[in-house]
Amino acid sequence: MKPQWTPATAVLGLAGMALAGCSIVGNARPDPLDGTSWLLVSVDGGEPLAGIEVTAVFEGGSVRGSSGCNSFGASYEIHGDNIEIREIQSTLMACIAPDGAMDQEQAFVARLSSSETYRIANGQLRLLSSGRDLLVFVPQD
Repeated sequence: MKPQWTPATAVLGLAGMALAGCSIVGNARPDPLDGTSWLLVSVDGGEPLAGIEVTAVFEGGSVRGSSGCNSFGASYEIHGDNIEIREIQSTLMACIAPDGAMDQEQAFVARLSSSETYRIANGQLRLLSSGRDLLVFVPQD
């Protein structure tokens, strides 16, 4: 018996191919940072200044937050364990108190832009360069 090809068979076949094209290809995976909010607990292995909250919120390929005195925003991309944070923009308010606030903010932004890899483990987000922790965050409530 010879198979019957009808217009309905053709439509179903094309629909199946279209749906197959929507599947995740290769080892692509969802962005594990998307929709997460973090509070900084370490810069280069040291604690941030008391009374200054530094935050990072990752959403839809963008990261935004407070760098201490100023607000910042940037774009980011994840490729496996690699992270690229670029085009960092910030408001330009002067930080008078506490002493060292501007230095900490500049260090934070510099470390953010030089992050190469990331790890999420033990409830922490670690941004690293050459295997060394630059910034460590905990989930923000």
